[in-house]
Amino acid sequence: MNEIMNICSRMYAMQQLPFSLVDEEGRILQSWPEIFKDSIRPEMTALVIRDFVLQDRDALHPLISYLEEGYFVGVVEIDAGHYLIIGLVSPYRHTRKELMELCAGTVYPDRIQQYCDAAMLAPLMTLPQMRACVGLLVQLFSGIAIPEEDILFNDITGRRPYSEKRLSALQFRQREEAEEHTKLGFETAFRQAIRLGRSDLLQKALVSSTGGSVGYMSLNPQRQRQYTFISFVTLVSRAAMEGGLPEETAYLLSDLYCQRMDLLSEQSEFDRLSLGMAMDFCEKVAGSRLPDHVSPPVRKALNYISVHLHEPFGVEDLAAHCSLCRRSLSLRFKKEMGIGIVDYVQREKIDEARYLLEHTDLAIPDISSHLNYSSQSYFTAQFKKLVSETPERYRNRRRSH
Repeated sequence: MNEIMNICSRMYAMQQLPFSLVDEEGRILQSWPEIFKDSIRPEMTALVIRDFVLQDRDALHPLISYLEEGYFVGVVEIDAGHYLIIGLVSPYRHTRKELMELCAGTVYPDRIQQYCDAAMLAPLMTLPQMRACVGLLVQLFSGIAIPEEDILFNDITGRRPYSEKRLSALQFRQREEAEEHTKLGFETAFRQAIRLGRSDLLQKALVSSTGGSVGYMSLNPQRQRQYTFISFVTLVSRAAMEGGLPEETAYLLSDLYCQRMDLLSEQSEFDRLSLGMAMDFCEKVAGSRLPDHVSPPVRKALNYISVHLHEPFGVEDLAAHCSLCRRSLSLRFKKEMGIGIVDYVQREKIDEARYLLEHTDLAIPDISSHLNYSSQSYFTAQFKKLVSETPERYRNRRRSH
């Protein structure tokens, strides 16, 4: 036991990582920092140990629990009747007020100030880092290196709904700070601008006062920025789909912007990307916006063609997808789009072929194959019919400019 206490003392001295040596009743026998020993209520540490036992853990199968407000607590069994509690630790820095609220029922009232002083010094630790630390302690105590899967992660917060007390506390804080969520009218305005493809209306909506905030989806500032962006791009992309942007185009564009967002860190960078993303979607809606008289079945057919352009399909397949007979879809498509289905598909394929010839190094036979033409000669004939020159000549002419 002296060796274990020496390990904990040295690790605390190096990193300020809190440790508490407790018995099976939850009584703290020794703690690092020392203030923890006389600050934490024994019934609270007893709950932690009880959870360890209920989860059927032992000396070679430790436990990490995730507590509300984003804290980790690790438990390692030392021997029969003795346990080491690691933490509280968190992957991000909390305010003193948040820590005090969390500890209100755990720490004796006259000790909260001193407890928070010590707890605020704890290092930031992610879950993988916490796993590594717990695994190292088990190896130091037992001499056995355990696999990561033997360390159970237990999300306590996921086992219960948020209580009325918790919701009331948040509402009280919101009223004290006189802060409301973003008004629905703001969301309605920018969604309508995107649906119409009106960048002027979108810019006006985005720079106007929203009369609120997006709320707090995470206590981690970086995650808060990421969650806010993801929520915003979701609203924008759905509005763009409603405005006529093909579904797959909207989904792909949303994915690309989320990938760019993942590389950012500063709030100003997120703000610039959000504005640029919304304007990009709006302009693409304007460029692909269909006339209001285009019916839902024809819109559905257009989206299917866009998604399956590289696949073999016929008018019968398209009609079945739109829940119409071949004749009804063909007549409606020609009336609303001013072009027959087969000719429209051919035009879309040739438009993509032009892009591939100009912007990629794909060989002409490969382009023909990607677009599902029966032969290169047929592809060349169709290309020349619509573009008035062969694919090879088109590529050479465009690249010479």
